[in-house]
Amino acid sequence: MIDASKKLSLLGFFVFFLILTFSNFYKIILGSYSSSNIEKLQNEIFLLNSSIEILELENRIFEVEIASFSDEDEAIIGLARFERGLIKKGEQLVEFK
Repeated sequence: MIDASKKLSLLGFFVFFLILTFSNFYKIILGSYSSSNIEKLQNEIFLLNSSIEILELENRIFEVEIASFSDEDEAIIGLARFERGLIKKGEQLVEFK
């Protein structure tokens, strides 16, 4: 026959095992490992990857623009005139509407 201390330790182990099992079961069904939560995370990953791709394309466009500006001073002057409305000394800005 099993003595009282062994029964108590077996009961404690059994209760611990049940708590651990139910905790993991909860995580799988309703918690962080649930299929709905995993689907949300996969959607978020997809959106973030799409954003990364868009930003990489924008970076490539900017790199091409920077390369064209560093090669030609006229390109920089043209951009300053077109986007900022800057003029050289002695010139007058004329705007057409």
